[in-house]
Amino acid sequence: MVYELILSVIIIFLLILIWIMYKIGIQKGKSEKEIEWQSQLGKLRKDIADKQRVNIKGRVGETFAPFLEGFPFKASESKFIGDPIDYLVFEGLNEREIKGIRLVEVKTDKSQLSKVQKQIKDIVNKTSSDKISFHTFEFKTDEEE
Repeated sequence: MVYELILSVIIIFLLILIWIMYKIGIQKGKSEKEIEWQSQLGKLRKDIADKQRVNIKGRVGETFAPFLEGFPFKASESKFIGDPIDYLVFEGLNEREIKGIRLVEVKTDKSQLSKVQKQIKDIVNKTSSDKISFHTFEFKTDEEE
């Protein structure tokens, strides 16, 4: 009987000890995760800011592309749409005699055509008319990578 009582007390003590260790382990794990999160927070903020900066540069570049060196069409004949294609260019609009319609997508640095833009390009290129065409205008943003 005494042995059973001692055994019961030992089992209860061990269960309480296991429960305490479990709670300590959970708390320690939370602390380690919090420390890890805090150490990565600065890097995450920098990554987000860099992506936003690149996005803003791209949008500004798209908007002012007709005024950049190397843009193959007249700015006054280029009409900004933005999505899914950046510009519709009406060649001859200044003279009020349209000679052709050009779809122009502006890309910066390493950006590529989206799936929809590729589909539009394929459809336009399948037309055998030289009066309608798809062009991609690429320019660099001078960003060091």
